[in-house]
Amino acid sequence: MIDDDDRYQLDAQGHRVLIGLSFEETEEFFRLEEAIANSCPRSQLGGSDWSLPEDRRWLELFEKHESARRPFLNVDNKTRH
Repeated sequence: MIDDDDRYQLDAQGHRVLIGLSFEETEEFFRLEEAIANSCPRSQLGGSDWSLPEDRRWLELFEKHESARRPFLNVDNKTRH
């Protein structure tokens, strides 16, 4: 199992959230991720990758999280070398 605790932080209210996202955005991210995973394959819809609004919103939240997380990863990499 992959340890993904480095993806999270506690917000001001003590909620465990994805770094860079609010509590509401974290909930939305996982709700969208589950909906996307449970939907029919995108190729059956006749659209290209990221063509549906929920796909684009998930990607937007993912990119926001990864951008905020990047400085933490750089610090971790520097301390390991």
